[in-house]
Amino acid sequence: MVSGFRGIITKVLPVFLLVSCAAGCFLLPKKSDELFNDQFFFERGKKYMDKKDYLKAVTDFETVVESFSASEIVDHAQFMLGEAYFKSEEYVTAAYEYERVYIDYPSSSFAPEAHYKKALCYYMESPSAILDQENTRLAVEEFNRFIDNYPSHPLVEESQKKIEELTAKLAYKEYLNAETYKKLWKQYDGALESALYYYRYIIKKYPRTIWADYSRYGIGEVHFKKKEYEKAKEMFLLVVNADVDAELKEKASKMLDEIEKIETR
Repeated sequence: MVSGFRGIITKVLPVFLLVSCAAGCFLLPKKSDELFNDQFFFERGKKYMDKKDYLKAVTDFETVVESFSASEIVDHAQFMLGEAYFKSEEYVTAAYEYERVYIDYPSSSFAPEAHYKKALCYYMESPSAILDQENTRLAVEEFNRFIDNYPSHPLVEESQKKIEELTAKLAYKEYLNAETYKKLWKQYDGALESALYYYRYIIKKYPRTIWADYSRYGIGEVHFKKKEYEKAKEMFLLVVNADVDAELKEKASKMLDEIEKIETR
């Protein structure tokens, strides 16, 4: 009876293993002397990354980090864990995993890039200017920290470009607020003063953005609406004499002509 049972097992087991192989057993060790060690899970995780199977890659990289904490490749596995989430467009989780690289393994060769990639996660989460800009501000902060910590890193130049782009978005957000108040000046008594507040804030906070120039023009328009023509003229002249785009200069010139007509009546 036992002999017969063993015969059944002998026949069924190969079929079971063959069916299991359809799920991807080509990734298992092929030699009996190979072990399920840190290198195995790490390499398999990279293969999953190549196949864009990021969920399985996460599982393998997590196995290295959590089960082989003394491994020489644990920092690399932690970085790749961030990469898997980044590729999955799970940027908030990716940011956390990247942070663990330079927090848990500060001497790792992957620490600088992990810090940059954390900032990039917030950059990817930065919404259009009409929405809340918390992630935009976080991205700027992280890029600045990266530059401060690794001033000679090759990614510094790219970080500076990203900061300029994000800063312009923050300035534009404030500019939209100013423009909204300016349009409400006939419905709301304090609208023009509120517009002035935002315009001045932009000039002070974001002086090197194009929206600082547009804010000077906006201030001129506010003074014009308030019939404060000398103040308006001063702002429009600043725009005309500045290195700004031609369209804005032309608009300021027309406003100066309009003020001159008013003053000569």
